[in-house]
Amino acid sequence: MRSNVKLLITGAAVLAVLAAAVVLLNVMGGDEEQEEAVSETTASTETLSRLLYDKDPAQIENIHVSNSSGEYDIVKYDDNSWFVKDFIGLPHSAVAVNDICSSAATFTSQQVASENAEDMSVYGLDAPRADVTVTFADSGDTKELLIGNDSPSDGLTYAAFKGENTVYAVNTSDVDIFLNDRFYFLAKTVYTQKQATDENDTTDYSKITSITISRKDIDYDIVLEYDVRQDDADAIYGNSSSHVMTSPVSLDLNPDTSYNVINDVFDLTATEIAVAAPTDEILEQFGLADPFGEVSFDITGGDFYLLMGNEYYDESGKALGRYCYADGIDIIYMFDYSTLPWATVMPLDITMSMITGTYIYSVNTIEIETADNDTLFTLSGGSDDFTVQCDDELVTADNFKDFYQYILRAPAEELYLEECTDPADITVTISHEYGVDKIEFINSADRKSVIRLNGRTSFKCRTAYVNRLIDNVQKLLNGEDIVSTW
Repeated sequence: MRSNVKLLITGAAVLAVLAAAVVLLNVMGGDEEQEEAVSETTASTETLSRLLYDKDPAQIENIHVSNSSGEYDIVKYDDNSWFVKDFIGLPHSAVAVNDICSSAATFTSQQVASENAEDMSVYGLDAPRADVTVTFADSGDTKELLIGNDSPSDGLTYAAFKGENTVYAVNTSDVDIFLNDRFYFLAKTVYTQKQATDENDTTDYSKITSITISRKDIDYDIVLEYDVRQDDADAIYGNSSSHVMTSPVSLDLNPDTSYNVINDVFDLTATEIAVAAPTDEILEQFGLADPFGEVSFDITGGDFYLLMGNEYYDESGKALGRYCYADGIDIIYMFDYSTLPWATVMPLDITMSMITGTYIYSVNTIEIETADNDTLFTLSGGSDDFTVQCDDELVTADNFKDFYQYILRAPAEELYLEECTDPADITVTISHEYGVDKIEFINSADRKSVIRLNGRTSFKCRTAYVNRLIDNVQKLLNGEDIVSTW
């Protein structure tokens, strides 16, 4: 009796399970079409990574690429070098060339999208984005690859072997190199710093002796020179930049605003490549036969020279940068203005506003000449024993420091290079351990004064500053406080 009860209970449980299955099938549709859809979905998402072929990149003899940009060949030059066939002799990007050789040597499928595709256009393989033929030297074997559309699965692209209808989904990162144009494999970096040859080589190859910028929009050269005071460990000076401006005027540089102008030459990299191996006619077409400007660097690690030609524009007509030609590299590059500071920089953009920055404790004498007086101040001592004398009389040290601070604030408000031989209203001559700075202020009748620095007309400033300077000389002699505003 009990065994019959058990049998009935077991049978009821089986029926319950079968009933649940029937309900589940009814909910899901329960027909063959639905089952096939589920099967297809599972097959399409299942990852079945498979190595389709694996060759030694060193055995690649030729890679022929045809894509929307045209056709080109990557050819083997020697045991360790490959070049774009038309560009042999031009600098190539080692990274880009290595990448395409690596991608061409090995081909891995992440999924099989279709074992026997009837319509290759579904995958973009009827008119592929790239058609690649790889020839290997060891066996003469060739692999012909077609690169199609991106797969809906993130990071995958459809691909196939030419003449076959099995469609694979491969990592996009493995095949996107074949979509580039031939210029992609040329080096865009036009200057890199020379490196030491061995541990005993202590040469500073980053030392820039001078930079000269010439442009058609200015009628003078901008020249920056290495500040030799940096080589004197005991030197006391106010310039915090590695360089000073010597043309068109003499000024210390603002270390922040001048940094790119000095240092952007290192690892200088173009935005794009316009033309490889240009003819003289093409150089003229791009404005490089008679360039807009040029910049030259005298560098310990090797000099550098760059011509700046015509501007190029975006679709709205906005100028983005200039075509350039680097000495020794037969390529016309495109440099956006963001990487080409020498095309737009103006002298006062990168200099300090102070005309002189000589540290007070390195000053020996300061002579002040006006129409009425000629006054000589003699300075001695350092921070602990600083003294100033005038006509054998001591001048209050703190007052003199304030007066000197006022001189240092002489503002280079405007660049002014026209010849001016008029006599000065006031002349300040500062003699220091590095030489002499002579600053002359000449009224120009427009509420401004011309500043002649070391005999060369250089700037203009507000005449109010000059009037206050004359007043402060008398205040200093009278023992009165210096007025720092004007």
